[in-house]
Amino acid sequence: MIECKYEATRLKQYRLGRCHPGIITFRHKIGKRMKEMMEKLDAIAKERMDFHLQEKLIERQVARRETGSILTEPQVYGRDKEEDEIVKILINNVSDAQQLSVLPIVGMGGLGKTTLAQMVFNDQRVIQHFDPKIWVCVSDNFEEKKLIKAIVESAEGRPLLGDMDLAPLQKKLQELLNGKRYLLVLDDVWNEDQEKWANLRAVLKVGASGASVLTTTRLEKVGSIMGTLQPYELSNLSQEDCLSLFNQRAFEHLEEINPNLEAIGKEIVKKCGGVPLAAKTLGGILRFKREEREWEHVRDSEIWKLPQDESSILPALQLSYHHLPLDLRQCFTYCAVFPKDTKMEKEKSNLSLDGTWFSFIRKETWS
Repeated sequence: MIECKYEATRLKQYRLGRCHPGIITFRHKIGKRMKEMMEKLDAIAKERMDFHLQEKLIERQVARRETGSILTEPQVYGRDKEEDEIVKILINNVSDAQQLSVLPIVGMGGLGKTTLAQMVFNDQRVIQHFDPKIWVCVSDNFEEKKLIKAIVESAEGRPLLGDMDLAPLQKKLQELLNGKRYLLVLDDVWNEDQEKWANLRAVLKVGASGASVLTTTRLEKVGSIMGTLQPYELSNLSQEDCLSLFNQRAFEHLEEINPNLEAIGKEIVKKCGGVPLAAKTLGGILRFKREEREWEHVRDSEIWKLPQDESSILPALQLSYHHLPLDLRQCFTYCAVFPKDTKMEKEKSNLSLDGTWFSFIRKETWS
């Protein structure tokens, strides 16, 4: 179809008649290709009949952003106080609560809300107090049926076989949670629809006294909708802790640290504004750069001067993009066309962008 439109536009420029040899030749070429294509489709249809295959509509699956309950950070800086406070709220302040307690952790992107929730989830006091403990990454997907299915699968530690309707899923979840002092972590919630949350909460309200939901979100509105407790607003890291995180990424395994690089690093960290992801990202960029001019380039970049609405994380991420090799920048730009959380698995495929070809040989997940 695209080729036909292109050829029609090209020939139109020359104002050629319908009987021009060039037009007749092109029509013959397209007709031959269409005939070959129809023959292939007919052969496929015949094979389907021969093997008694049935037609079935399959819903396009878009993978959610995945986070897990296992703490993968080699070391967490500056969050011990927050961990202790949240654990005490969950265990002490709501142990006698008659209703389902919901504690939102609220903060801008990159502050480490998921990391803090993982710390709480794996805290020994929480392990001893709650049973079962369930972790579900929600992201953009707050469809009741899919979310209940994810909670059930997480609680049972295995995927559900076959497709179940909403009603039996609700019943199965209530059987799993009934009379139990459970902890459910709903990580990365974006849903602002009160009705959706009310429907899920009604199913969850079968636990024992003290059953709790811990949720993480960037949006204050989400915290207000879901929370029965005062939202826990996560603050930025201190300059000292942010610097420790940066140094851990930039200088790990080095026996000797260049004092000039260390000094430049302190100035870079000041521009991170206490956002852990910014410090981690820039520390990772500079990990394999040992020239002072390379560090100074990051420190003095004009990107820091761009107006930012949310946080200092955006300049750091933009800097990480600009430090990619050119071919990876093109690949990154191509993948940015896809919706958030799209999962692409290809053994080997060629993707074209303005004449540039990218080959994905390994199975890769882009999120």
